[in-house]
Amino acid sequence: MAIFSYTSMEPSLDTWTSVFLLAVAMGIFLFIVLITSRVKRNYPIALLILAFSCILFQYVLFWTRYENVFPYLVLSPPIFYFSTGPLLYLYFLNLYKRKIAFHYLLHFLPALLVLVPTLVLWGRYLGITSLEIPLMGVVNSYWLIALHMSVYAVLTMVLISQHNANSSEYTKVRHKWSKILLSLYITFILAYVSYYVLVNFDFFNEQWDYMISITMSVAIYTIGYFSIKQPKVFDGALFANLFLPIPDKDEPFEISLLNEFYENLTHYMEQKKPYIDNELRLVNLADQVGYSTHLLSKVINKKYGKNFNNFVNDYRLKEAENLLTSNDDQYIKNIYFDVGFNNKATFYKAFKSKYQCTPLEFKQKLADE
Repeated sequence: MAIFSYTSMEPSLDTWTSVFLLAVAMGIFLFIVLITSRVKRNYPIALLILAFSCILFQYVLFWTRYENVFPYLVLSPPIFYFSTGPLLYLYFLNLYKRKIAFHYLLHFLPALLVLVPTLVLWGRYLGITSLEIPLMGVVNSYWLIALHMSVYAVLTMVLISQHNANSSEYTKVRHKWSKILLSLYITFILAYVSYYVLVNFDFFNEQWDYMISITMSVAIYTIGYFSIKQPKVFDGALFANLFLPIPDKDEPFEISLLNEFYENLTHYMEQKKPYIDNELRLVNLADQVGYSTHLLSKVINKKYGKNFNNFVNDYRLKEAENLLTSNDDQYIKNIYFDVGFNNKATFYKAFKSKYQCTPLEFKQKLADE
């Protein structure tokens, strides 16, 4: 947005740019946390935060005149602007468990297109090429960027409106988070558009130049606040655990939520049978059902009265009972592995504890009846 020129001044930081630089650091930290959590459905929100951070960092370089020292990102903001819309929409598609086709990558073509000028610029600084920087018309097309972001904001708004927010407490919680995130993005677009409108008026001054960065900082700090409030909040697709009320403040609402979460969980266990996976872990199941690991553990402990391992093993034992009822004696040798146990000894111990007999004895009792 290089509207003002500071080339004659020495590089320096002030209060505002220091705050923005802290927001950049927060954004990079959140990106690392979300990416290393290995929950793929949260990757779009992680990359969205990174995009905001990169834009903000280039603006800090511009305002502080450090851009003259480190000029490599001068053409980079459009890359990230064109990425924000597709990333936001992709996140919401995941949030609502819509099928994502491989050709969704085509949504990022504008971002890849405006990457070319930056690559050429790097080549010129490094002495690799002397080519003229191409596509500068697209890089400087601020209204095209605004239109592109607005289209994705509308698409996201339509997607949210298609899902009934009042059908259950579960969907109300999801809708609440959706509105917060979309509101942040729309505010960001409005700030971006306002800048290029107000810059044409005489009363405009360089302090107004901070508006876009303030909205990006608010977005980063808001998501950062949610992360601090609930460290596991990004471990699942639904940010329900963030909004679960404190038990002594609204007990009926929490009970209602937990009941719905548990009903969804048991339905998934019965229909998809994830327990037959011998490597199933709490984080894996949480990712599959769209809960945070903390929320999933809480639902199981509160509603089932046992820990995660016992909860899963009880499903495995029930599956073993069904298989023993319908298969011949030879099948007993490997049944432990087929129902999800990793070793025979653990299976036999758990089976005997529940049925007071071995699998073979259980089979013999069935034959005697």
